[in-house]
Amino acid sequence: MSRQQQLTQLAARILGAARAKDWPALQTADRELSRDLPRLAAEGPWSAAELGALERLGTAHAMAHGLCRDASEVLEQQIAQLREGRDGWLAYALQDSAPPLEARP
Repeated sequence: MSRQQQLTQLAARILGAARAKDWPALQTADRELSRDLPRLAAEGPWSAAELGALERLGTAHAMAHGLCRDASEVLEQQIAQLREGRDGWLAYALQDSAPPLEARP
C-alpha cells in the first residue's frame, strides 16, 4: 500500500470513529497514527499527492479532536447535573430505604 493510501486510510478511520463516537476505535487509530507517521516520514521526501493526503489527515485529526472536545463538554455537563441533584437523590434513597412510619418504634 502506498504512503498516500495509508495516510488516506488513517484519516478515514480517525474521522469515522470520531463521528461514530467509537472512542476505543478512535484511540486505536490515533495510536496507529503515532506509530506509523514517523515510519512513513522516514521513507523519504513526500510527493505532492502524499502532502495532500497528509494535510487531509491533519484536518481529519483536528476534526476528531473537536468532536472529542464536544463530547467531553456534554459529559461534563451531565456529570455536573448529576452532582447538582445528588442531595435530592440521596434523600430519596434514604427515605425509600427507611422503614414505614407505622413500623417504627
